[in-house]
Amino acid sequence: MDEALTIRVDDADDRGALASLLSWLRAEAGPYGRVGTVGAPSPPGTLGTVADVLTVAVGAGGAASGLTSALIAWIRRRTGDTVVQVTRADGSSVELRATAVRGLSADSVAALVREVGESLTDRPGGPARAPSADSE
Repeated sequence: MDEALTIRVDDADDRGALASLLSWLRAEAGPYGRVGTVGAPSPPGTLGTVADVLTVAVGAGGAASGLTSALIAWIRRRTGDTVVQVTRADGSSVELRATAVRGLSADSVAALVREVGESLTDRPGGPARAPSADSE
């Protein structure tokens, strides 16, 4: 069964960070499901909505690890203090910070991908494990 995850991006230096991540995830064409946006109401005096979060459907077969790999690859290329928060339907979340993942070795990245992927696919009712990249 697929689970919809929401992804928020916080980057004070780049208002286009969410759009950049959306383009990156669509170009990666990983094993995760369709990537979309959820809009927030537009500011007074403007037309349309502003993308607030991304949504991604993940299911079995390594989709969460594929998504995690794509997120880490994207965030490692960021120059600022970008923060990506992935939230499950049950409200548990995982946060990745550019400053914590940028300098990781290949082995450390692989371990982080496993750890975050597992935390995103834990069964509902159990808490998501906090990945080590959060601690910095």
